[in-house]
Amino acid sequence: MKFLAWLFAIIAVILMIFGFIAFLIQNAFLGVNHAVNFFHVAISFLLLAMCCTMLGTCKKKE
Repeated sequence: MKFLAWLFAIIAVILMIFGFIAFLIQNAFLGVNHAVNFFHVAISFLLLAMCCTMLGTCKKKE
């Protein structure tokens, strides 16, 4: 679970960087027209990372 949490967190950070780049260039970046779309997907990956971390913590206690 720890590996998955780190993987999702790294993907989220990469997507946030892509969103920042798209915001700076004010043009379609990687076929995405609006920078906010990157941040919407990044939030989902951050939530997945948090869920994996919490699930791993709960399994340790059992």
